[in-house]
Amino acid sequence: MCKEWNERISDIDICKHWKKERPTIEYQPLNLLLFTIQCLSTHIADLDLLISTYTPQICILTGVGSKIKNPPNIPFYNWICQVGTNSFGGVAIIVHNSLKTRTILQASNFILLELTVLSEVVLIGAIYVPPGSSIPFNLLETNVSKKIYIFGDYNAKHAQWMCNTNNTSGNELKSWLDEKDTN
Repeated sequence: MCKEWNERISDIDICKHWKKERPTIEYQPLNLLLFTIQCLSTHIADLDLLISTYTPQICILTGVGSKIKNPPNIPFYNWICQVGTNSFGGVAIIVHNSLKTRTILQASNFILLELTVLSEVVLIGAIYVPPGSSIPFNLLETNVSKKIYIFGDYNAKHAQWMCNTNNTSGNELKSWLDEKDTN
C-alpha cells in the first residue's frame, strides 16, 4: 500500500490490481440456527423471517408438531423431517442445498446428519425429548467417538446450567456428559 501512496498510479490501475489479487477465502464459518418452534404451522412466518435475515446454512427445528408431515417449500433449502411421539414433538433440519449431507440416523424426535465441510466430516443432530420422557442415550452413544453436535430441546434442567432446579433428565444428562468427558 505504501508503494501505491508514493507512486503515480491511477485509481483504475489500483482497482484492477486489487481485483486480480483478491485474497482467497480458506473457509467460511458455518451458520446454524436453532429454533424451538413450538408448532411449525403457527410460526412459519417467524421461520421465514429468521432464514431471510440470517441466511443460515443449517436450521435445526424442535417441537415442530404434526405440520412436519408436509413441510413448506423454502427456496435453496432441503428438509429432513422426523415426526415425534406427541403432538408438539418432532424435529426437522433444513439444509442449504450448497452443503453436502447425508442422513445417518432417524428415530422418533431424532435426526442425525453427516456433513462434509472442507473434506472434514461432522455429525449434526436434532433432538426433542418430551417432558417426563427419558433421553435416548442409545441414539447418542452410537457416534459419541466422532465429531458430533446434537442440538435441541432436552427438557433437562440442572443447576450447573443456570436452572433454578434440577430434574431427572437434567441429572441423567449431566451424569452422561461427565462420564463421556464431553465439552
